[in-house]
Amino acid sequence: MLGIGTGVHAGSSYVLTDLKEATGNTAVSLQLWLQNDTAITAAKWTDQSGNNNHATQSSEANQATVSGGGLDFEEDQDDHYDLSNTIAIGAQGGFCLAVVLQLESNGNNTILSKDSSDQFRVTDGTTFRFKSNVGGNITTDFVFPAATFATGEKMLILLNRSAGSSNKFTFEKNGTTLTADVDLSSNEASGENPNGFDINILGGHTGASQFFDGEIYELAFWNRSLTATEIADVNSYLQDIHGL
Repeated sequence: MLGIGTGVHAGSSYVLTDLKEATGNTAVSLQLWLQNDTAITAAKWTDQSGNNNHATQSSEANQATVSGGGLDFEEDQDDHYDLSNTIAIGAQGGFCLAVVLQLESNGNNTILSKDSSDQFRVTDGTTFRFKSNVGGNITTDFVFPAATFATGEKMLILLNRSAGSSNKFTFEKNGTTLTADVDLSSNEASGENPNGFDINILGGHTGASQFFDGEIYELAFWNRSLTATEIADVNSYLQDIHGL
């Protein structure tokens, strides 16, 4: 049984019927929800969080293709989208990013960004990078074994950071907690990256480089850290929806 929500019973299991239920049935902290197969066109993916942080691209040449209920980005076409508003996380602020995606290449696949020092991206099939610049530029690299982020594999990635100067990261793939290689990783331990940051670009680094190559099926971002129960519920909801 999942921990939170007012979903429905299906046989002996309890199923959330809306992602908002997983975090208290409210959109207060859910700042961005690009929901699969919901209000999506090549020009606009309408935010379902209630905050109107829609992902839009007016230039047809830089639009991704609607596929699988999400967007299929082509790196060589510079596909990317602007969010209607900038989402800001202050220094020592908690947050959670959950994204269902599939990579088509092992380059610098930027998921979200704002400027040269703020970004979330997957690199080389082994590394998830989080960069922040409020309070000084810090790059956090979570390095995992080869093919952790293999091309052609549909996967759910979740990164949660607790609030405070002694922040703690939780990194999960398909509902399983992953432990980064401490010898190859950087600033991934508790208290090593409590910096703030901004995001307002989907699928590119400031909309100018390191474009995402593959499909983003669903994405949600909270401006606070989630509890262990909430993380479990978010994972369960997205894994059920996407068959992971």
